[in-house]
Amino acid sequence: MSLVITLDKGISIEPDLHDKLQRIVSLILNDEGLVDNEINLKILNDKEMKKLNHQFRNKNNTTNVLSFQNDDISLMQTKNIGDIAISLEYVKREAKEEGKFFEDHMIHMLAHGVYHILGYDHECDEMAATMESKEINILNKININNPY
Repeated sequence: MSLVITLDKGISIEPDLHDKLQRIVSLILNDEGLVDNEINLKILNDKEMKKLNHQFRNKNNTTNVLSFQNDDISLMQTKNIGDIAISLEYVKREAKEEGKFFEDHMIHMLAHGVYHILGYDHECDEMAATMESKEINILNKININNPY
C-alpha cells in the first residue's frame, strides 16, 4: 500500500502530518482488505480546488475534499484505486471555524475521501451513518476524537 502525495506550488506540510496521512490510508486499506493498493493525494489551494469542483461537479466554488475513484482498465495493472484532492486553505479555515486541530481535520478529510473512493457516501442516512462510523473508528485508532 502506498499514498502518493503531491503538493501544489507554494504548499508545504510538516513531516509529521505527512506520516500521519500515510498511516491513516494504510489503516483504512488494511481494514478493507486492500493492502496492495495505491491512492494519489494532491494538496492544493482554493483556486485550484475551485477549478476542479467546477470541472467535475459543475459547482463554482471551492470545497474541502474531492475524490475520484479509478474504475478504468489500468486498475488491475497499477493497483491505483483513485485520486483525492484536498484544499489546504479550505481545511485550515474550516478547522478554525469548527474549533478543530488542523492536523486532525486534514487527516479526517483524507479518510473521508478514501471512504468515498471505496464506494461509501452520505447520500442516504443509512450509508452516511455507516461512513461516519467507519471514519470515527479509524480516526480513533490514531487518537483523533470523533469529528462529528
